[in-house]
Amino acid sequence: MVTGRDRSAREMNLTIGCAFMREHEHEEVVVISPSCIYACTRFRVRRTKLLPREEYLRIMRMSIPEVIAHLGRQEDYQEIMDLAGDFSGAQLIEEAVNRSLARSFRSAMAIAPGDLHTLTGEYLARWDIANVMAILRGTVHNIPRRQVRDLLIPAGEVDSALLDHLLDLTGCGDVLESLQGWRLYPVLAEYYRICGEKGVFARIENELYRRYYAGLLGLAASRCSGCRELIAYLRFEIDITNMKNLLRIHCAREACDITVVDRTMISGGRIPLSLFRRLYSVETEEEFVNIFLQTEIVPILAQAVRELRQDPNFSSIDAAELVWRRWHQHRRPIHEVEIAITRVRLQQMDSLSRRQPFSVLPVLAYLERKKYEVANLRAIARGKAFGLPPERIWQYIVM
Repeated sequence: MVTGRDRSAREMNLTIGCAFMREHEHEEVVVISPSCIYACTRFRVRRTKLLPREEYLRIMRMSIPEVIAHLGRQEDYQEIMDLAGDFSGAQLIEEAVNRSLARSFRSAMAIAPGDLHTLTGEYLARWDIANVMAILRGTVHNIPRRQVRDLLIPAGEVDSALLDHLLDLTGCGDVLESLQGWRLYPVLAEYYRICGEKGVFARIENELYRRYYAGLLGLAASRCSGCRELIAYLRFEIDITNMKNLLRIHCAREACDITVVDRTMISGGRIPLSLFRRLYSVETEEEFVNIFLQTEIVPILAQAVRELRQDPNFSSIDAAELVWRRWHQHRRPIHEVEIAITRVRLQQMDSLSRRQPFSVLPVLAYLERKKYEVANLRAIARGKAFGLPPERIWQYIVM
């Protein structure tokens, strides 16, 4: 069950047990404990054991029974043999890799000491939001319990037992009441009386992520090793999320006013929220491109498309014009481009973790890579179940 957590105690943990920095006579001193060195080394070793490109190419040529047998021989996916009596085919693969991911996250929390433990726990809290929102939507829209359960990853504060209990409930109010011990429950309480009304879940989700990022950025602002780099990474993540939300709103069938944009945007990114408001109201390509070029999204987008298309001449202006064309047509971003941006972000996290080898960054780099390994295996299982050709499935693979 969920229990309340003392935030001051979490902040205190950031100064003991692993690594911290302090200034003394203008000199920065870094103190790293043996337990931190040991834990970070273990996560770097785990990172090397994730599936390489060649392994994905091999799996792509297998049938679903062959994939099941192959994963059953892997140390990370032993769950697949235990579940074979209850599931089969693509569903067996998805259930097994989901449980493997949850186990990896729990193991990470058990290994990480001090500030690594605290920050890792805060980082994994995003899964609580995803799980709670999946259950709320499933309850209101009468989605089959097993279908919702397939989406859940018990990685955060809301554990497996509570998730199973929530899945058994039939009313939105009952779900909210059972979450009173969750530290983000105050957000849910504000919407208790209108749970299930049109548009309310999007508003709940937006507010939950606002609180999540505010708490994580506040915790990372402590003087811990690698926190400066983590903050930079999180701020860019917020920018990407805000841009996706802006495109989603713009592509909606019903026109939205600026107050909807304000409710959707998350504070804390590098890009001022005022710039997103300006983007939403522009009507000409020239104005859109000029504003979009001011964002730090453009260089990453340009790099992602260069790698995707193997076009070394693709420029930042080309990237801005690409987004404008989709924007002007009220169409969502190209899926392959989103995947390419994700690849670039993961490369950045890997690079940061190498520069700060004894910090929270190697932990998060492993967790992010593990998350996408599981997403890749799920995509392969589903693609094969629907008879998609390997080249089509490959478009959804993140490495």
